[in-house]
Amino acid sequence: VNCGSGKSFGPEWRRAGRATPSHSTLVLAGDSSARLGPSGPTEDWLVSGPRDVPVQTRRASDGLRLEAAHDGYVSRFGLTHARSIDMTFDGRGVAGEDMLLALDDSDQRRFDAALDATTLDGIRFDIRFHLHPDVDATLDMGGNAVSLALRSGEIWVFRSEGRGEMRLDPSVYLEKTRLRPRATKQIVLSGRAIEYATRIRWSLAKAQETPVGIRDLEPDDAFAPEAEPTEHTD
Repeated sequence: VNCGSGKSFGPEWRRAGRATPSHSTLVLAGDSSARLGPSGPTEDWLVSGPRDVPVQTRRASDGLRLEAAHDGYVSRFGLTHARSIDMTFDGRGVAGEDMLLALDDSDQRRFDAALDATTLDGIRFDIRFHLHPDVDATLDMGGNAVSLALRSGEIWVFRSEGRGEMRLDPSVYLEKTRLRPRATKQIVLSGRAIEYATRIRWSLAKAQETPVGIRDLEPDDAFAPEAEPTEHTD
């Protein structure tokens, strides 16, 4: 999930809910990929942000693939954030990859300057996955996975590959039907970009031998293969 709009909790929560760290995505150097206006008449306006946001979806033999990117960090760090997500048709598995890429010479020079400013420690990134309050999350496998227990009895396991640290941090869920924000958790993958291409792979899969939820039934939708026409004889 994302944290929510926060509108029902006042202007400060609404503004916080629009920030990039309140969404399940990558955050670079703690900055939002877009900027809101200063306090006053323009405080709800987007005064800067991504200009190029390519998105593509396609069907594979075993599921669907989404590819998207944005240039919201290029002007400051020379890095484009790209994400791909693969989901199986049965809904039991999702695999994703987040990439930070310096795509051309100009971007690479800008990245080099930003890297020099960190004394070559690297530009910190955090990939956040906010969880619903009804999900019981625990670190597992020596900190290399997170087990997610749903109220239905289903168990899902989140894993990651590549350099970086996995942890569970506090978060909030801004549910408009509640009097105050609900405490929850978020999975955070953290690392540092020190090269022109940084890749972090992650996956979410349903554990075997857990109850079957309604989502696991074979869907009858637009993505189901069409039946072959049948010839009729009189």
